[in-house]
Amino acid sequence: MTVIWASICRLILLALIMQPALSENWPDCKFQCQANDVTVSRLWLGDDRGDDLFSAAPGEKQSCYLWATFYNNANTPRYAAILLADLYLNGTLSRSFYDDGLCVLDKIEAKSTVSHPLYGMIWTRGDEIRLKRLVLSWETAKGTSCSQVNRKCSNRNTKCYGSKEAEFLVETPFSVSFAQDLQDCSAMVSFFDRTTGGFGPYACDWDFGDGFHSQEKNPTHTYKVPGNYTVRLLARDQSGNEASASRQLVVNVCPCTIVGQDHACLGKTETYQVAMIGSIQWHLDGREIDGGESREDGSIDINWHDFGEGQHDLQVYVTDEKTENGPKQWAACNMTITVTPEPVATIRMVV
Repeated sequence: MTVIWASICRLILLALIMQPALSENWPDCKFQCQANDVTVSRLWLGDDRGDDLFSAAPGEKQSCYLWATFYNNANTPRYAAILLADLYLNGTLSRSFYDDGLCVLDKIEAKSTVSHPLYGMIWTRGDEIRLKRLVLSWETAKGTSCSQVNRKCSNRNTKCYGSKEAEFLVETPFSVSFAQDLQDCSAMVSFFDRTTGGFGPYACDWDFGDGFHSQEKNPTHTYKVPGNYTVRLLARDQSGNEASASRQLVVNVCPCTIVGQDHACLGKTETYQVAMIGSIQWHLDGREIDGGESREDGSIDINWHDFGEGQHDLQVYVTDEKTENGPKQWAACNMTITVTPEPVATIRMVV
């Protein structure tokens, strides 16, 4: 009985020892990549020859290839290079090469660099592409090719590059674009950088078309004069690539309107305001008041004690701030205001 139990225990122990090896089936290998003889030096999108894709607008779909550059640092060739990886588009799994592996090259010569297309795809310009769980493995047996490769973990556990935790950002074409938010009846415009590809983060130089610039990523700019402007964004990535984008912008404002009370009491101070851009001048009954200038918010305070009771015509003239050929008036509006004496309180004695 003791002999039987001893035999059973040996069988159980042997099963426990053999279990990791038996469960290690291709491609679920340990991949303790220590050799690093061959490395992936570049991943990028290109045409069928690996050249840059033609220029296109953001969101436009393009036919392209996922390319990789491999470098063999060993003194002997490496054979039957198999790539395992998951391809993600904007954070969503699009394709996995883990089913059986993608044998990309029959041979990589010693001390050589070679580029090869991995996968043909339709790419939406602006989408981010990442390869996760990337493992490149190979064999050293001379003459081994993709057609006769032996897909076994025992052959490739250490002869590999990458890991199950490896993640690579694929280089996509450097493309500059931007958007803007222009509210009605406002000269304040918000701009948003939409640059993609290359190697971020990006350095931005905004030209608003009115002589002003900004290096912010998403600036807000207020135009002083309505009109048509050419806005240009020049962007530079971390590798020194530069590109630009421009578009026409039309800045309009609301019709001139004075905001304030059309009835006032003598001796009281009232505030009047006009929401316009440009140089604002206030007139009362045909004469300039307050030196002809308003505050920065387009408002003015009027003490009606200085002008007396009755009806008064309050006027606003708005001119642009261009100096060429002198300022040009482009808006005017007025308001009729009735000023009355303040009521006088009387006390009556009731007997």
